[in-house]
Amino acid sequence: MREQGTSYFGVRDIEHVESDLDRFHERGLNAVLHTFSERDREYYMETMADIVSASHARNMRVYVNPWAVGRVFGGEALSEFIGRHPESCQVLSTGERIPAACFNDARFRTYMREWATDAAEIGADVLFWDEPHWYIPEWFDDELPEGAWTCRCETCQELYEDDYGEEMPAVRTDRIDEFRERSLLSFLEEMMGHTADRGCQNAVCLLPSKDAEHGLSDWEDLASSECLDILATDPYWGVHGKESEAFVSSFTGTVVSLAAEYDLESQIWIQGFRLSGGEKTVREVREATRAAVDGGVDSVFMWGYDGCRSISSIACDEPEAVWNAYLDELPVV
Repeated sequence: MREQGTSYFGVRDIEHVESDLDRFHERGLNAVLHTFSERDREYYMETMADIVSASHARNMRVYVNPWAVGRVFGGEALSEFIGRHPESCQVLSTGERIPAACFNDARFRTYMREWATDAAEIGADVLFWDEPHWYIPEWFDDELPEGAWTCRCETCQELYEDDYGEEMPAVRTDRIDEFRERSLLSFLEEMMGHTADRGCQNAVCLLPSKDAEHGLSDWEDLASSECLDILATDPYWGVHGKESEAFVSSFTGTVVSLAAEYDLESQIWIQGFRLSGGEKTVREVREATRAAVDGGVDSVFMWGYDGCRSISSIACDEPEAVWNAYLDELPVV
């Protein structure tokens, strides 16, 4: 393994950032992911460039992600885009609009290309396409009408009819799932091509579920992309109610195998949020980190730094213990 890092967010005072980066570097981290939300892009462009530069000054590879942009990527951030452009949001099969952008919407694709241009401009080495997904209602404690699905906006209906020569049904079918996956891949291909043209690498972090409900059922479709450089996933055992070592080992095997087949880098994310305290949790973090390292992954990160203690809604009960458990299991690189 040659890379180990953490996600970093919330701090925009460069003096405080540099202090944190120093201690990351001292503990052996050589990579960092900086969140780049809609708010950051609007108000903190020069600040973010300074933060990226400070990371490079400490010989860290810098990832930048679209933190909850359009509410179709992971992250604890709000989206102004969906408020300003409700016509670009997904539409349920029952006709209601929901607060998440549609991957097929032309305005949203333009916005995301502009986001990628700015992410490259602040100096990112890698653009990290984080958990791209159609609307997942349980993430927002939302209950959709029974059988409802997205997206059935006018654009999706037109594209579906062009692809299949028939009207898009209101009832979800296997063909609907296929269309959703193809649309997501089309979006990622466009964004990754745009990113590559700007001299940055592309990483895609898929949710650890091989189904159309959470992303893609066949990860090979993504792994075979000419524009992909790093294939990642985040087997957060606490979120999915799984045993940490087995869950992480399984998905480490998946990304390592596909990365070897398609000449990519492999990456695993370790859960560092919403974990209870106690010896069991520390053991789980240690076992998960070892499982990724021993599984031969190229890169391992934790989400997020200091056990997410700065975000009270997802902070670990004992954030320092979680953070140190992760750091203690990392090899010297």
